[in-house]
Amino acid sequence: MTAKMLLEQYMAERHALGFVSKTDEGCIRRFLRDYKEPEDGKIVFSKEYVLEHIGTGLNQKASTVLRDVSAINGFLNFVIRKGFTAYKIPPKFMPKEVRNFRAYIFTDTEIEKMLDSADHFPVCMQNPVKKYQIPVMFRMLFNCGLRTSELLNLRVCDVDFTEKVLAIRDTKFHKSRLVPFTDAVAIPLANYLELFPPASNEAILFASCCSRSKGERYGASWIHTQFRTLLRMSEIPYGGPDRGPRPHDMRHTFAVHCLNSWVLAGEDLTAGLPVLSTYLGHNDLSGTQRYLQLTAQMYPDITQKLEKQFGELIPTMEVPR
Repeated sequence: MTAKMLLEQYMAERHALGFVSKTDEGCIRRFLRDYKEPEDGKIVFSKEYVLEHIGTGLNQKASTVLRDVSAINGFLNFVIRKGFTAYKIPPKFMPKEVRNFRAYIFTDTEIEKMLDSADHFPVCMQNPVKKYQIPVMFRMLFNCGLRTSELLNLRVCDVDFTEKVLAIRDTKFHKSRLVPFTDAVAIPLANYLELFPPASNEAILFASCCSRSKGERYGASWIHTQFRTLLRMSEIPYGGPDRGPRPHDMRHTFAVHCLNSWVLAGEDLTAGLPVLSTYLGHNDLSGTQRYLQLTAQMYPDITQKLEKQFGELIPTMEVPR
């Protein structure tokens, strides 16, 4: 038995369980890079070897080290289950991660400015179809609360105009869900598909004109560039990478505006919060719960109503504006 064989078995087991993270596999392969295979086949990962190969990169963030530790501990657990010896990294050796939930919540006026700018997006000679895609894509992000990766991965077959739902497949946490949309999305999306008929139902919904036939999708950096352009066109200040606004803030904005409308309508948030959690594709309620604090900070006049319903469930987080 070799460490490489154990890794292949471990990844096969992970894939069979539905986990497909290439990041974890890459991390473990780096961890094994200096490992010397024993001649007798008795695999041993000593304390010294493990600690020397964790967090060795320069200026690594705590979140990066914790991600690597999680991936490597998972592999070492497998090694132990297979009857070999391995030292697992205990919590005391892990760096402390200070996590503040930061988000920029767009006002209604800012959303209108962003969508108006999208409607007047400049023509790009290298990719003329982009001018027609941007208004639809950003309406979907603001109106549906999608992750940008979910939008970019959509295929034509994922759009059901009859039921007005989007099929979001195998996304974060390996979940699939249906996301409804209104005419604010349906009409411009239908017009876009009429102007640029897809090659097939399996075609990527939004791709550049030079790659539509190949089925290639845009990347995360592309959507970030378009987002920054819209911010400039809308005269919305950009505070930098740590302060935003960022593309993911459109999703935060959707959630906060949704909660605000429910509070103003007198809806029972204890029943609505699980619905919003499912809609957003969260793994549990803790992620959705953070939006309660954002809603209270964005709309101070409803803070009393939120505290009355949830009390200590509203977490304390720094949300720079």
